[in-house]
Amino acid sequence: MTDERILKPDPLPVERLLDFPDLDLEVIAGKMGLERTINLSELNRPALELAGFFDKWKPERVQIIGTGEIAYLESRITVDSVRGNLDRIFSHHPPCVVVTNKLPVFDEIIQLADRYEVALLRSLHHSTRFIKRLWDHLELELSPYVVRRGVLMDIFNMGVLITGPSSIGKSECALDLLAKGHTFVADDLILIRGSQLSRLIGTGHSPIPHHMEIRGIGIIDVYRMYGPRCSRLFKQVDMVIQLEDWDNSKEYERLGMEGKTTKILGIDVPLYTIPIKPGRNIGTIVEVAVLDCKMKESGIHMAREFDEKLIQAMRKREGR
Repeated sequence: MTDERILKPDPLPVERLLDFPDLDLEVIAGKMGLERTINLSELNRPALELAGFFDKWKPERVQIIGTGEIAYLESRITVDSVRGNLDRIFSHHPPCVVVTNKLPVFDEIIQLADRYEVALLRSLHHSTRFIKRLWDHLELELSPYVVRRGVLMDIFNMGVLITGPSSIGKSECALDLLAKGHTFVADDLILIRGSQLSRLIGTGHSPIPHHMEIRGIGIIDVYRMYGPRCSRLFKQVDMVIQLEDWDNSKEYERLGMEGKTTKILGIDVPLYTIPIKPGRNIGTIVEVAVLDCKMKESGIHMAREFDEKLIQAMRKREGR
């Protein structure tokens, strides 16, 4: 399998940050600045800038003001140089400024946010936790991505991308896996983003999540039909299963000695090819493929162990 064209993400509007419930953000001032966009996942805490040191400062990053910065301002907000430094931060129009730990916000900061139309947000989380969560979101939203057709499932805590030609039975396989208690992520167009941690995160490309198309029935809402336990919005992609029509002229893997991979965004992902023919329980075969992949990742290679045992048995017979 070859990798698709790598696409660049659009800048993220600041207003989108309010859609992430784990950030617990509220708008304090500068509502006009919600239309600004974020282009970088890197963040900045402007402690040195408040003290007047602007060398190497990156105003294009989201600025995080925590307990230390607020304590510094509380003791020096009346100093003209500090007020000037604060003005300089906002005048460079960063994407937004976030105050963490639900700390009180000085009137001077509110006035600057409104004057320069920079969104001033506040979170109830401590700085470290908030920065981790925000960076995770930005890293995901601003990473290059590819789009693949298939069904993404969470099977035994493994993100499994099931692909194959149209009408091969991908959605029917997903239904069988749902009935077995596994979790649905997305159907049809799967958006896969890469991160700096060499992880691949898959989610649905549709703005309406949790839905699946079943030919002969129509569109079903997996979340409402099977319950919240059986549906999630995104999952790390750990392996790919390719479904294809059975070809009698093709030699299929029978021992499993050689593992195959496919590249997604330059990252090698384990690949299993499963031929389809009447009478095969594809859902169960997919489960076995996932368990085999998990065992190989943990250092257990059953095909090689079988081969070694077979060689030992043959040597014993020859030695009689």
